Amino acid sequence: MMKKLMAVCLAVLLLSLSAPALAENEPRLIRVSGSAAVSLAADTATLQIGVNTKKPTVMEAQKENAALMNAVLDALHELGIEDQDIVTSQFNVSSQYDYSVSSFGQETRTLYYDVQNNVSVTVHDLTQIGQVLDAAMEAGANTSYGITFSSTKENEAYQKALTRAVEDAMQKASVLAAAAKVQLGELMSINATQNQYTLGGYGVSNTYAYEAKAMDRGTVITSGDITVSADVVLEYAFQ
Repeated sequence: MMKKLMAVCLAVLLLSLSAPALAENEPRLIRVSGSAAVSLAADTATLQIGVNTKKPTVMEAQKENAALMNAVLDALHELGIEDQDIVTSQFNVSSQYDYSVSSFGQETRTLYYDVQNNVSVTVHDLTQIGQVLDAAMEAGANTSYGITFSSTKENEAYQKALTRAVEDAMQKASVLAAAAKVQLGELMSINATQNQYTLGGYGVSNTYAYEAKAMDRGTVITSGDITVSADVVLEYAFQ
């Protein structure tokens, strides 16, 4: 029994002595982040266009909505927009109440049904955006909420941004090591982080200017630059 107890104590002692040695062999790390952004011109736009109808019955609301949406689709086709560039993004039927008060102070409640049909329209010729909006509205569309600009070269731009983000992080690591008077060692890990808002796995933001229809000029939409961003995190050993 005594021999077993001594053996256990010896094992515990050896582990306690080796623990600091193991800790000393673990690499000390410098963790840095890098970021970069690349701007490029948009070459594609996605428009959200819809038809909203309200009628006393579901059938009336849906029938009118279908007629108007078919007219909108015909107008888009006349402009050369192909079927694969027109996708239904939302179709919703709901019941609503209109409240009103008469001159005698009596409250009335009228039930109606609301049908909302939205399509996502991809436009490859940016000079055509205003025409698409005007034609859709003239044909019966009565909602439009948002235009998203994009580029077919976003992936290429992301590769450039990613390279620059790594270079940014490497430079930061060198500056930190020099300032701390330590020797920068092996690169231990590297990770690309995603932005809070992402598209295709990387951050994309865009801007555009809108000018309302004035006289016979038509709606004018002007695209701004698209910004593709990348973020990375690097970990270096140092001595």
